[in-house]
Amino acid sequence: MSIVVSGQGLLVPGVRGPADLARPDAAPEAPAQDWFDPVARLGRRGWKYLSPATRYLLAAANAALGRTHGDPAAEGRRADRFGISVGTHHAIGALHARLDEEVRRDGAAGLSPAELPGFSVNMPASQAAISLGCRAFSVTLTNPVVAGLEAVVFGADALRRGRADRVLAGATEAAPAAGGPPYDGAAALVLDVVGHGAAAGRPELLGGLSRFVPTGADGRPDPAAARAAAAQVAALAARAGGAGRIGYAFCGPPGTRLLDEAVRHALESAGTRAEPVPSTGADARFGTTSGLLRLAALLGRPEPGLTVAVSADGHLSAVVARGAD
Repeated sequence: MSIVVSGQGLLVPGVRGPADLARPDAAPEAPAQDWFDPVARLGRRGWKYLSPATRYLLAAANAALGRTHGDPAAEGRRADRFGISVGTHHAIGALHARLDEEVRRDGAAGLSPAELPGFSVNMPASQAAISLGCRAFSVTLTNPVVAGLEAVVFGADALRRGRADRVLAGATEAAPAAGGPPYDGAAALVLDVVGHGAAAGRPELLGGLSRFVPTGADGRPDPAAARAAAAQVAALAARAGGAGRIGYAFCGPPGTRLLDEAVRHALESAGTRAEPVPSTGADARFGTTSGLLRLAALLGRPEPGLTVAVSADGHLSAVVARGAD
């Protein structure tokens, strides 16, 4: 069997679709306050008390599924075979800060019961599962930067194991505080299982992995551990073939370039030339959503591609895919 990407929903400032990803500087340093219109994306009702990250995820999921607000849940499919996996890290940070301030100022009486469910980090995925009818599973992953790609790896593994026959894999973030990094946005991919030979013409996921690379006393990745992880990534990339070359997209904050270099060296040592693909998200400015933006850029190209995301504390995730013909 093969796992194909049958839909994409990309929703961050400056990016409205795959074509916008080709501009590495597409996203502004700080998103405009009106960049996202919930009425246009979600309808006029039902979203007022949802957190921004939940709204973003619902909108991205609707776009990926080609679903408008008000469509029946689960699109007529068996809900118990439809799962959702979501990565996030900052989705609830701003809400926590605001609730803390309200408690300090007004006590518990100042809290809004309608908003309190948003205190839970799994609320964006849970709300999307309810809206879409995803009853196979609802999983939230929270490793910084890499959780979006981890959601894809998790979803693809669930499909291979027969846990579901469709998965919405996504990521969503909201700026943790006013004036903070512009994390706002979400991305979602629809993963489907098809028979051998039926993936022609559609982006196909070939494999993925997640690892932890410990750091030394200086905060830098342990060299031996970095080499070992990079070798595993190179072995993963070999599944894609590609006649000795592969599109390559790295995603990580400043200070993670040592792992980037280790992966490139491992690929070269294995006889694979990495061809960097510029696109939005390389600097991880959108948190866990960044890795999915990088992956989406590769899915739009016909050749095999490798996406690697790394966090400052050593988490690493990689996905290898073949783009649409």
